[in-house]
Amino acid sequence: MRYFLGVALLLSLGLSISASPRLVLYQGGFAFVEEDFLREIVSPTASLDLVGLPKGIDLDSLSVQGLPVRGWRWVEEGPILPPAAWIGKTVEVRVGDRNFTGKLLSLAGGLLLETEEGYVLLKDYDSISCPSEPKLKGFKALRLLLSRPVAGKVEYKLSYLSEGFGWSAHYLGLWDEEKGVLSLLGIAALSNDSGREYSEATVELVAGEVHRAVPPQARALAVAAPKAYEGGLGVTEVPTAEYHRYILGEPVDLGPGITRVVYLPWTEIPAERVYRFIGDRVLFSLRFSNESGKPLPAGDVKVFGEGVFLGEDSMGHTPVGGEVELSLGAAFDLTGKRIRTGYRRLAENRYRESYRITIRSAKEEPVAVEVLEELRGDWEITNSSLPYEVLDANHVRFVLRVPAGGEAEVEYTVEYSY
Repeated sequence: MRYFLGVALLLSLGLSISASPRLVLYQGGFAFVEEDFLREIVSPTASLDLVGLPKGIDLDSLSVQGLPVRGWRWVEEGPILPPAAWIGKTVEVRVGDRNFTGKLLSLAGGLLLETEEGYVLLKDYDSISCPSEPKLKGFKALRLLLSRPVAGKVEYKLSYLSEGFGWSAHYLGLWDEEKGVLSLLGIAALSNDSGREYSEATVELVAGEVHRAVPPQARALAVAAPKAYEGGLGVTEVPTAEYHRYILGEPVDLGPGITRVVYLPWTEIPAERVYRFIGDRVLFSLRFSNESGKPLPAGDVKVFGEGVFLGEDSMGHTPVGGEVELSLGAAFDLTGKRIRTGYRRLAENRYRESYRITIRSAKEEPVAVEVLEELRGDWEITNSSLPYEVLDANHVRFVLRVPAGGEAEVEYTVEYSY
């Protein structure tokens, strides 16, 4: 048994104390967890039952240090962790030959009850019930099988992988067109659908695609009100193998649902406005090089400027110095038209086509508009009214200088074969 009821009981009863756990969250929906325990065992035992483990634990990844473990298995015993919906309700908890009745205040680090005698934190318990709710059945406990009996104060460490965790990157951007600066704030949404809370946890975030031999089953995230973790976290970025790891500088209470933390403080990055004609629209974009000093994990970016929302786009994993372009919406005062002006079949698998692209502007100042053209097969531009840049095997880019209140056009002919 282990529970808190003042310092005297803490010292006199068999107990298990967990130091601040360490959780490494991956964007693939899982986590690596390390926990340290100090447990006082009154009578020698050749087995030890662990309760409160996350429901998605991968037992093939379990490592136990500090105990002479020869194996482990699930056993059908142990109290179930009550749902968060029980918080605020009166519950009855049995611990050995003692019963506690009180209002359930929290599940973080155990059961925190408000009783007539005061506040009680129960780390271990035999059963829990809520008179106003249906009874809960017990759940599996993990039984560690020991090669020799142990007793007294025992320190041990558990480390394991578990599903039901994850994180995603999100960004807020403030665009100052006059200064040509985009200020970025990086926000990490930490998800916990493990069925367990982790208090005062040391949290690390790994950005990158980590391969696993067996794809984990998809798990729905718990529905809970988002929480904002305030304060400067002093994030440290550490390259790790082929990935990037962000170590949050302050402990996090990782409860069920989504917890949001800031991992990139407001950072100013030079950016430029870009107009680009694709298909049949002129799109407004922001282009910048990652000069934040840290790699930016993939995520969505919401951009604001002049007191309004300008648009939203997503970006991929971006190393330091990497280029990013955020497409925010269609330009209102710029329109474009693409017309095929010629077509001829030259041979069985060879063709010639000609195009004219016209950009019209209602703006009061001249602008540059990039025109991206997608070309098929094995192609060759045989004639063009403007120079162009080959971007890749299937795309070229023209730049049109459009005068204020006027128009500009480009014409080109391409021959291609399949």
